[in-house]
Parts: sequence; structure tokens; C-alpha cells
Amino acid sequence: MEEIVKQWRTERPADLYRALTPEETARLEKQGNTAANWDDVRVAEGFDVGRVYGCCFDGRVLIGAFNKDVLHYNGISLKTGLHNSRFCNVHIGDDVAIYNLLYSINQHISASVLILGVNEISSKDGAAFGMSVDATRRYPIEVVNENGGRTVLPYPGMTCAEAYLWAKFRGDEELLAKLTEMTYAANRSIRPKAAIIACNAVIINTKAVRDTLIGPYAVIDGAELLHNSTVLSDANETAFIGPATQIRDSIIGYGNRIDSAAQTSSVMTGTAVSLSKAARVEHSVVGDCAQIACCEIANCLIMPMHAQHHNNSFLIAAALGGQSNVAAGATVGSNHNSRVNDGEIWAKRGFWPGLCVSLRHNSRFASFTMIAKGAYQTEFDVKLPFSLVAMDEKNGSATVFPAFWFTHNMYAVMRSAQKFALRDRRVHRNQFIEHDPLAPDTVDEIFEALSLIERREADTIGNNNLRSTPSKRAEETYRMMVRHYCAKNILPYMKENGLKNFKELITSVNPFDDDGGKWIDCGGTIIAERFLKNIVNAIKGDGVKTWDDVRALFDARAAAYKIEKIKHAVRSIAKLENVSTNELTEKHFADFLGSVPTDCAKIAALTARSRSKDYENPFRRATYESTEETASVLGPIEDAVITKTAAETSALAALATAMKNEYSVPPTPTT
Repeated sequence: MEEIVKQWRTERPADLYRALTPEETARLEKQGNTAANWDDVRVAEGFDVGRVYGCCFDGRVLIGAFNKDVLHYNGISLKTGLHNSRFCNVHIGDDVAIYNLLYSINQHISASVLILGVNEISSKDGAAFGMSVDATRRYPIEVVNENGGRTVLPYPGMTCAEAYLWAKFRGDEELLAKLTEMTYAANRSIRPKAAIIACNAVIINTKAVRDTLIGPYAVIDGAELLHNSTVLSDANETAFIGPATQIRDSIIGYGNRIDSAAQTSSVMTGTAVSLSKAARVEHSVVGDCAQIACCEIANCLIMPMHAQHHNNSFLIAAALGGQSNVAAGATVGSNHNSRVNDGEIWAKRGFWPGLCVSLRHNSRFASFTMIAKGAYQTEFDVKLPFSLVAMDEKNGSATVFPAFWFTHNMYAVMRSAQKFALRDRRVHRNQFIEHDPLAPDTVDEIFEALSLIERREADTIGNNNLRSTPSKRAEETYRMMVRHYCAKNILPYMKENGLKNFKELITSVNPFDDDGGKWIDCGGTIIAERFLKNIVNAIKGDGVKTWDDVRALFDARAAAYKIEKIKHAVRSIAKLENVSTNELTEKHFADFLGSVPTDCAKIAALTARSRSKDYENPFRRATYESTEETASVLGPIEDAVITKTAAETSALAALATAMKNEYSVPPTPTT
């Protein structure tokens, strides 16, 4: 919170400004300046009367010193000073360059700000800048449900995990009351008395900036309107608000790029978010590193790493777990099944509705669900992660293909494991985000899927040991990927810590304690349910006073996450063996090590094979006259994803083999 407060601090107290001398007043008038009362115009030591031309001053105006000669922005160089502008009750900092500002009222313009060709920069007394400061000045964001009921009251710097608390725990009135109290207090502590354009900001060719706070180094270039909003920015993560954009009742995060006629209304964005190409977003929380263009989004809680780039896609009344991608023509949440617009869609991370998908409320989707083209007329409750949902056109029903990503598109899984980490370019990392598709939350879902498959098979074919081929393949693949998750978490940890056997591993991490139950994607942070409930209970207690205290609770869980993942992986081996954790033996672990090289080889092969289809498909090849042309256009099959996957799986297999060779497990006696 302190970091944000620093953005709005003034450089020089008002009592350090002096009155103009008669000579200065006379020269200002000669240079085309006017004032309602020159006694109300006061200047700092270092003020240069030769830098002020054609300006009108009304009310109390403070003007800083001019020590710098020129300010620069994007090829524009302006001599510092005030030219052809009107100021009413404005505090102007040192070394500004302000040209053709037609009207400015009730502003603090900080040092080294460049303003050129702006119609209006104004604010009224008591402006809230998009922040809810009390019961009479509230700017709620109605996420997930158009009819209200999942209201988020944001504050500048709020994380997606904190927004999740607002949206999900609606039955806990004590919690909601505490969140409201902390938000009002946080916003009152941040909100300055007057609107501020912080140091080194740039505003050019913009129509109107009203009741808005602009952070340091922010660039407003060609915007249509900013109203009742806050734009966070600094030298490390500069915010950019570009041509024809409109920002209303919104809090814009660090490093955002809002460009090319994008519009926000009642929106909070995280860090490094991009909105562009006439995207319309309203009543939504948009998580870190999301990239949104051309589309319409309303009443959504969107967790980090979301992508939506098509002007005919529509997303409404939904909670998406991030790492998601909405394709062209997809209308997610357009169909309501109740008498009013109170439907919801909850999709866990990796949600991927394809071309022209239409979905109905209320629906729920497991992690990494891909949905093929179709207008689906019924609701969904898909509990099989990494699956494909497709329309069976013969009978008009939908079919779910479990483990589809692993069996048919392993390349996409491995690419996801790499690309989300590469795209996370945040400097302000206020929240830990899990990027790997295989994590405790998705592994828990895989175990639930295995249970569902087993029950379905039992219901279908009785109590014999037969399995239908598709279900058997999915079951085997799911189990392989759980083993891979266990291997890539446990084995590097053992190597880093010099652990040589299973007993030493158990002693090191003690997986028998702190079993937090199922794991939850809390706005991009993966956390065990019991630990999340502990955070909720702590918030309601006397020890948590501020949102900074809440952040500390999440940071503590993030610090423990690596070890918790190791414990979870050990417990997952026990589940695979259908034994309790304390029944795991050295032999179980030796057998697990023995499976790793085979699993790694298969995963590497599936990754390469799923990509090779793009080169071997005869229809793909039909547009190329030669292999040289194909290679030139598509590039080599052995791209970075395949190469890195092969290297990582090979290293993991070698590590498992080396550890396995150290084991001396007595053979099971025969009878």
C-alpha cells in the first residue's frame, strides 16, 4: 500500500511558494497571460517568467521551478513551460511542459509532466477516482452474475486471489463485512484530496481526463475519455492508454496497455494486461497478463493469462480459471435458463471453447476442457480434466473424450507448461501464479476422473475386469501423467537436497502432516482448501487489519507451496498404489522410479507426434510444392517446445534411473 501512496505525494508544500513580484506580473501580462487575481498565483524559487505564454489563471494556482530545458516523448521535444493553457485551482510541479491544455481545474500536476493538445483535465471536490471509500461512494464490480450477488469492491493493487474471496465466499457475511471495512479503509488511505497527474506522465491529443489519478510515467496518447478512474504506473511498468480508448469507473493495473478504441467500465485489471482493438469490457476483474482484443466481455472474473482476440467472441457472467483461450464466434454465457439474467459459468484453468461454441448457464468445466464447434443446448458439469467436448451430430448429444489433451495434443500441454512462464513479464508480482498445467489442483481432478471412469465402467459392464478401449486408454494416460507430475516435483527436490532414498524423502517433507484436502485455484494461486479456509478465518479475526495483512497470509502460503507440492506428490503416489501414505514402502517407490523412464519416453514421443501431424497431414501439405517450401514456411518440426520437452524428460529419466540403481529392494517371496 505504501508504494501506491507514494505515487500521489506532492513534491513541495504549498507554503514554500511565494507571491509574484510586480515585475513578474507585468511581464506575464505582456506575454499574453491573464489572471482573475494575480495574488492567487504563487511560484516556487527557480520559477522562470520567460517560460509562461498565453495562459489564463483562475483561483489558486501554484507554479514550480524550471530547471530542465526540454521534455521528450516519442519523437516530440517540448521546451519546459506553460503555453496557451487555462488553469483553475491547479498545483503545477517543477519542469513541466504544458501546451494547449484548454481547461484544467482542481488538479495536482507533478514534476516533469508533459501535456500537449488536451481539451480537459478536471476533477470535482470529493472525487473517489473509481475507489469505494464509504457506503455512499461505492463503485462495485458485479462479477460472474449479471444479477449481482457476487460484488467485488476493488482497491488499487488488488490481486485476483483477493477478488476470488469476494466472489466465492458469498455466504460468509462476517467475511464480507470485514472485506468491505478493509477496502473502505484502504481506499481512504490511498485516495488523495485532489486529482493527481504523477511525475513524468505524458498526456497528449486527449479529449478529457475527469476525476482520474494518473500514475508516474503513464502515457495517455489520443484517448477519448478517462473518468472516475485510477491508472497505476511507474518507471518499471509503464501504463499506456492509447488512441480512442474510454476508461470509466475503473482501476487500471501496472504495465497495462489499453489501446486502439478499447473500452472499460467498472473494471479492475491486474498487472501487464492488454486490452485493444475495440475490446469492450465491463463489470469484470481481469487477471495479470491477460490479452484481450476485439471482443465483448461483461460480468466476469478472469484469472491470469487469459487470451481472447476475436471481435465476434462474447464472454459474459463467467469465472474463468485463467490460462484460457476463447476462440472466434464463441458465445460463452449467452443463453440463460432462468427467468432472469442470473446464470453463471464456472470454468477452471485452461478453458478453451473453440470456434462458434455456444454454451448455456449454469455450467461447470474441469481444468483444460476444450470444446469443439457447436451450439450446445444443454448445461454441462464436466469433471474430466484435459478433455474434449464435442457434438455428436447423429443424435444431437455431446460426447466427452477424457484425457484428450494427453492422447491427441501432448504438444499443447508441454507448450502450455513453457509459454505461460515466458509470458509472465510482471515486475509487480503481487501474487504467486502457478503456470504448470500439472499441479495439485489438476492432479486432484485427475484422481476424481479416474474414480468416475471406474464407476462408469462398473455400471456399464458389471463387476468383471474388462474395460472398453477408450476408457482404458484414458485411465492409463491419466495415471501416467500423475506419475510424471510426481516425478518432476519429487526427483529434482531429492537431487537438490542430497536425498538418496524414500526414507530420507519422507523424513525431509513429512507428507503425513498438513493434508489440506482438495486444492483450489484461488485467482491463479493454487492453495489447499483447508489453508484457504484458515486464511478466511484469519481475515475475520482481530489480527488482520488491512489488505497488506491479507497479502502476507497468501505470501506465506506461496512460500510453503513448493514443499506442499512435494507432499502432495508423495500422497499421489500412494493414491496410485491404492494404499494410505503411511503404507508406502521402499518397493513402491522403487517401482515408481522404474516407471519414470518409460513415461518420459512416451511423453516426449507424444509431444513430437502431435506436432508432426501438422507436417504429415496431406491436406496441410497440399499447398506446398516441395519439402523446402514447407520447411521455409512452417519451420522445423523440432521446435523449442519439442526440443525442451525432450531434454527435460531425458534428464528426468536419467535421474530416476540413477536413483533406481541405488535401491536394493528384496524381491517379493514366491509361494
